[in-house]
Amino acid sequence: MAVEVTQSDQVCTREGYPLGQAHSLYHRTPAAEPADPELKLYPTYLYVVSLDIGDDYYIPTDFIDGRDPDSNRVTLTATMADVMDETWSRIPDFVARGQAHEEILPDA
Repeated sequence: MAVEVTQSDQVCTREGYPLGQAHSLYHRTPAAEPADPELKLYPTYLYVVSLDIGDDYYIPTDFIDGRDPDSNRVTLTATMADVMDETWSRIPDFVARGQAHEEILPDA
């Protein structure tokens, strides 16, 4: 992940829709099936906690566009429609099967 995300950063879609706060990263372990973005199997997901919306999100880090350090805001390349179409409110299979390493993000 090229963008340095910190815990509690506000995560927003490309059009500015707030999804929630960044919490941690989930990385595939060797026990998980290999990452293959063409099959929508990404190597690392950003776990986003939403107290306002009520859904948590697992956003592939491939879709992080950037972070504004002044506002602690992370912007995605994906729209809210993309987030819903890709069902990123579901826990990834490799995480559910315990084949992930959780990396808690550093504090801002």
